[in-house]
Amino acid sequence: MMTIKVHHLNNSKSQRILWALEELGLDYEIVFYKRQPSFAAPDDIKNIHPLGKAPVVEIDDFVMAESGAVVQYLIERYGEGKFMPDRSSSSYAKYIELMHYPEGSLSPPLLDQLFIRMLPVEDETFKGFTQQRVMNHLSYVDGLLEGQDYLIDNEFSGADLQLTFNLQGANAGGGLRHYKNLEAFVQRMEARQAYQRSIDKGGEFSLGFKK
Repeated sequence: MMTIKVHHLNNSKSQRILWALEELGLDYEIVFYKRQPSFAAPDDIKNIHPLGKAPVVEIDDFVMAESGAVVQYLIERYGEGKFMPDRSSSSYAKYIELMHYPEGSLSPPLLDQLFIRMLPVEDETFKGFTQQRVMNHLSYVDGLLEGQDYLIDNEFSGADLQLTFNLQGANAGGGLRHYKNLEAFVQRMEARQAYQRSIDKGGEFSLGFKK
């Protein structure tokens, strides 16, 4: 019998895993961890994975980290064709690209922007460069959603699930107010029943970090 255990850190990317599991209708166990005052994960997560960060998922007899890899694996193994385009379709390559775009390209400038808000960063060149990068990425994704509700073939997929976390982080600082497609997208994702169940099980979720 398959067993899935999610090592879940509050207000982290492990929320993606809970949501994916709820969309897939799979049973799982949650092990809860709380962020330290520094926002870092507690050291005991290193007992599960040497990087000591979330998400970490135990599936049967192996351990996986990296939210994009975990979500992709779960969908491909247990989704029975749901939440991804057919591998032989022209949409599959774009799906893989957008599954990993949120962490590979969008996340770094958004994290820089978060640190600028939280820390006394005085370098105006860096601040301006970061703002330009963020605007470039948000405009790109806003364009992808023009005239449609979802990223791939206008059907919900793992790519939408992955992207939501990053946009929630941007939205917490008011960063989506000029991107109506992105604001509406986040609202649609948060209204999904599986997303709501993941919040109920995972606990309070907020990316509005403050100083």
